Amino acid sequence: NGLWLGQCPPELQGLRYVEQLLVARNRHSYCVAQVMRGKQRYLTANAIIFGQPVAHMYSILPPPRKDIEQCLAILFVGTAKPTSEDIKRTPFIVRHAVVMRALQWLKLNHPDYYNIEVSQARMEEYSEEEPPVGVVYRERDATSGENLAVNQTEINHAVENGECSFVVHGLCGSEFADMTYDQKLRYAVRYFDNGGKALYYGHERKPQ
Repeated sequence: NGLWLGQCPPELQGLRYVEQLLVARNRHSYCVAQVMRGKQRYLTANAIIFGQPVAHMYSILPPPRKDIEQCLAILFVGTAKPTSEDIKRTPFIVRHAVVMRALQWLKLNHPDYYNIEVSQARMEEYSEEEPPVGVVYRERDATSGENLAVNQTEINHAVENGECSFVVHGLCGSEFADMTYDQKLRYAVRYFDNGGKALYYGHERKPQ
């Protein structure tokens, strides 16, 4: 149908969600992510994406770390606060080498990136050990009916080892664009707690 753009280059493959934010020239969405820890070490991550007006185009990438707080919030749900190992398994840890390689490729090969400045100083603002935004902990009783084990989507995609799965919920509409930060966060919490439907994006080499 004429929409195929070709194979994704190796430099852009495997970018984590937060790394995609760092290579994007504009911000067109706001994400509230929830990481849930179930029984043992099983983790799964869910995200609600709110569409929002594009504020401006960046001429220097990555963006300042403070700007990421305007498009990302992270919740962690479990019977105990997340450990450093839990955090490292989420898709919200930045790998400097991966981001810089992607930006250099885009600058050389993408017409919208040819005149951007790739800033090593900006890159150094991001830790490789923790997310670029604070993690809000929400305690949940292991026997609660809202626990990870009772949600079939989360059962299917939760993993015990390695990077946790990532389930995306997309929301659009003018009513979401006008919400404040706190309103979006409250809406997301209610949506997660009420078992909102999810759209799962896999990372297989071939389309499923």
